[in-house]
Amino acid sequence: MQPPITHYQRFHGYDYSRGAAMFLTFALEPRRPLLGQVEGAGVALSPAGEAVWAELRRESARRPGIVLRTAVVMPDHVHVRVQILPNLDDPLKALGRFVYNVKCRSQRAARRRGIEIAWQRNYHDRILCSAEIIDVVDQYIANNPLKWSLMHGASPPLRVHEPLESPLLPEDEWWTGVGETALLAPGRKLAAVRLSRSLQETDFTAVAARLHGAAEKGFVLAGTWISPCEQAVFAELAAAWFPLVRAVQDPLSTIYRPKGDEPGLFAAGRYLLLSRVSAPGAGRGAAWHGINDALAALARNSGGAAVYVHRVAGEAAPRWDF
Repeated sequence: MQPPITHYQRFHGYDYSRGAAMFLTFALEPRRPLLGQVEGAGVALSPAGEAVWAELRRESARRPGIVLRTAVVMPDHVHVRVQILPNLDDPLKALGRFVYNVKCRSQRAARRRGIEIAWQRNYHDRILCSAEIIDVVDQYIANNPLKWSLMHGASPPLRVHEPLESPLLPEDEWWTGVGETALLAPGRKLAAVRLSRSLQETDFTAVAARLHGAAEKGFVLAGTWISPCEQAVFAELAAAWFPLVRAVQDPLSTIYRPKGDEPGLFAAGRYLLLSRVSAPGAGRGAAWHGINDALAALARNSGGAAVYVHRVAGEAAPRWDF
């Protein structure tokens, strides 16, 4: 085992003696699944993985200036969020020693159980500068086993269909998609939803309730889901496990890596992510408008409807245009 490094490539200019929330990742060398096996949304740890988990907790108890907040031991790597407490002497050295001791002691414990593991030198770290980023990282850590299962399962649903085939899609347009392609099958009615940025926060509950009712009637709700109201409504509909389609303008890679709450949506089979190639030279704004227009056309082809909800000056309630 190599000694901990003494030169750090960290967030330059930040005074770590103030304390910091840190996201850490360290991995086996070579990357072999010796620490456990992903089963659904969890990990069944091997004896070596159990040793790593035990050493994470023990090292946090031994080193009171580094507090273990959340962690997941994956088959070939580990994700950890820790809190560096304020006023530590050389806090980055303490952080490096924390990781070093977890690696060394878990390696020895695994060897006593007849398993040889080796760790990559060093570790990857990122400072988390806001409560919002901390929440995103905690969600990422919690969803990592499910994401692994989606990516490495026997029938990974995250293979991108290129091109995506559906009778609803125009033959002269190039669409790609990942997830539940049956949401574009004949017989499924789409409601293409656009919620204007002019909507007020007080509108969100009523708008979500009405779209909730449409989903209960069997409509598949589709949109880009990028305005503040759209994001809030999408979160509510996703929490209720309604089928949803999201369209983006960026190309999808051959294997898609899910973000945020997407792993659970993909695993439930109620989510389809679409990408449409825009016209050459189209700007970002024009591309988004083009995607919304294309979703509206898809909805009408399915026997559904396109909905635009916005506010008109002087009117007390949002206007719904179909």
